[in-house]
Amino acid sequence: GVESSYCSQECAEEGRLKRGGMYASTRIRAQVFSLENGICQKCGLDTNALFLRISALQPPERLNALINANWTLPKSSQGLQKLLQNPKEGDFWQADHIKAVAEGGGGCNLDNFRTLCTPCHLHETERLRSRLKLNGNGDGGNNTSKKMDIRTLFAKQKKKA
Repeated sequence: GVESSYCSQECAEEGRLKRGGMYASTRIRAQVFSLENGICQKCGLDTNALFLRISALQPPERLNALINANWTLPKSSQGLQKLLQNPKEGDFWQADHIKAVAEGGGGCNLDNFRTLCTPCHLHETERLRSRLKLNGNGDGGNNTSKKMDIRTLFAKQKKKA
């Protein structure tokens, strides 16, 4: 038979997550969902139930349902129209790095991921930008002339390990 380079199926899956690849984010989302069932780990919202409820409605009814759910609507009219016309699961929840990639949480396993509803994820992203700005990245991660290639960040992390 074929010999594996991993000691177990769990180690093999962890290796696939860390290596990334074309479908890594889809696999990560699926695994985070299987662990947390789409429940936001900050506010407790069942994002999957909200997605299914909104998807079952007609576009004109979706706006009222989102407002009644206290959902933070997209700021752009284009984003709002996209959400109302063709809601996707990815519009409702994110697989969030607990320790941000920009703060060393890149090559991680599932222990560093959590489910956040999109509004909580936006809030956490703003908090991260503020931290980065305070820690000397003066632009909060928005200045394109100072952006680091993500491969460079991962290479630095491998050297530390």
